[in-house]
Amino acid sequence: MKLKCFAIFGVLLLVGCATLQQADTDWIPIGPEFPPTKAKDIEIVSGRQDVTRPYGNLGLLRVKNVKPDRENILMGIEKGRKIAASKGADAIQLNQYNSAEDDAADPRITLIIYAIKYVDNLTPQDKKAIEEFQVLGMLNESNS
Repeated sequence: MKLKCFAIFGVLLLVGCATLQQADTDWIPIGPEFPPTKAKDIEIVSGRQDVTRPYGNLGLLRVKNVKPDRENILMGIEKGRKIAASKGADAIQLNQYNSAEDDAADPRITLIIYAIKYVDNLTPQDKKAIEEFQVLGMLNESNS
């Protein structure tokens, strides 16, 4: 019975992934990238009030063109966790935009995900990434 349930879940996941593959993603960096973390360890929060530790924003991720059903939304969130983990995030803050609000004929959702890095326990490598990002930011500002 367990094997049958696992097989059904696997098929549903593959079908869902095929649907989600059509979703567009884009990453807008706000802060430095850090060594990757594990996606399964990424905390999911719904708002700033839910973040209980000092943090900084690493970037904004948009997972666009997601079908507005539970399975696709959950897969979009997992995709967001993986991308945020690859940037070194500790948590993600979730928001969404629903095109149904604009009377779209085929409504889709855009998941808006902020990648968060907690700053109360930084390693020397993390601190170096922040310093390098600040130096590059100063150089970009002086060239504009």
